[in-house]
Amino acid sequence: MNKIKKTKGLTFLETIITLVIISGVSFFLFIKISKDNEKKDLEKSRRIFQELFFRYSRKSFYENKIFKIDIHLVDKKVVIKTFSKDVLEEIKLPQKIKYEIIYGNMRHRIFNIETTKNGNLNKAFTLYNFGYKGDVQNRIAFYVFQKEKILKINTYLNNNIKNINYENILNYHYSADGQNRIGWIEED
Repeated sequence: MNKIKKTKGLTFLETIITLVIISGVSFFLFIKISKDNEKKDLEKSRRIFQELFFRYSRKSFYENKIFKIDIHLVDKKVVIKTFSKDVLEEIKLPQKIKYEIIYGNMRHRIFNIETTKNGNLNKAFTLYNFGYKGDVQNRIAFYVFQKEKILKINTYLNNNIKNINYENILNYHYSADGQNRIGWIEED
């Protein structure tokens, strides 16, 4: 009779072991999916900024117009306007990524920049993208041109920077490591 009872179903211990295995696999799968989503959001964010500034720099040059670009860091969007402030385009940025622009030794909630009629920008600045946990992942440097008539944007990926996050990025940016881009690799 004991043999019949054992073959009818799982024991309590077998059920617990099965649940632990399923939970463990689910946890690692969740972590993997979250990291993949973060990587995609960071990539999307970099491409949005690069393409947007190249497009409106060219458009300024060929149409001999000034465009106003407002980067809303808290609302996570970019608004492009004509010189008369008519909205041309509004682009939503990935929502889980944090953004910070360092300019003039301060943080900005909304950063305003303009293109010039010759396709340049009216100021150079650096934009940082932060991962889901608030750690710095990307650095995008926008340069105004002096001699060449080509907008220069350098994109750097975090190679081995530790303990730099959204709260202490301002100090890092003006440090020797930040100014010399130590720990960053330039994206191809």
